[in-house]
Amino acid sequence: MKRLSLVFLLLVGLASPALADQIQIGYSGSSYGPYQSGSGGEFTVNPVNPAGWLDLSGYLSGTTRDIGVTGTFQTFCIEMSEYISGYSATYNAEINQNAMYGGAGGGASGDPVSVGAGWLYSQFALGTLQGYNYESDRLASAAALQQAIWYLEGEVASAAGNPFVALVISQPQFGTIGAAKADGGNTYGVFALNLTNPATGVRAQDQLYFHRVPDGGMTLMLLGGALIGLGALRRRFRG
Repeated sequence: MKRLSLVFLLLVGLASPALADQIQIGYSGSSYGPYQSGSGGEFTVNPVNPAGWLDLSGYLSGTTRDIGVTGTFQTFCIEMSEYISGYSATYNAEINQNAMYGGAGGGASGDPVSVGAGWLYSQFALGTLQGYNYESDRLASAAALQQAIWYLEGEVASAAGNPFVALVISQPQFGTIGAAKADGGNTYGVFALNLTNPATGVRAQDQLYFHRVPDGGMTLMLLGGALIGLGALRRRFRG
């Protein structure tokens, strides 16, 4: 899966700007989305210019995708020191492994999405996150999940009693907070969506994005092989 994620990022770079265009927060009648809680998510994000430039096939239709407006998806922020404006604010967006400049760590190269936050958000996007109330009292679940993500990203110092932090620790692949805070959210297909103001170039609050590898990863494997072949040809020509 890590290899597939790296291939996906390589393809993102090669396909730019096809996978680095614009998003809009909220929609007409809702500044940030119907389940936005406090200063964090859930946020409703609408890929625009061009419409639908993000692959949302991994999100559960009607639950974490297409809430209020067709083509939207639900997400959470990963930085507390940057901000976003609601509808109809538009931002330039780019897929990255790291939150950039507004996170709690990472320096100039950015702050990688933690593996624990990646696992939680992938489960949320699929509509299978244990303990998340997708039907009623969703604001309470959104607030708790946002706090857990901030904690796993090092944005807040404590998340005492948080059910989603406890859920992460209970997973055999983690077991401890330290393991859940390790870099590698892309292991679960989760990336940072880096946002900037198109008029000023000022960075805005980065959001999470889930990209489920289709057909067991075969497409990306084939594309990765093609890229490796091109690299070999380049080396032969240079030789």
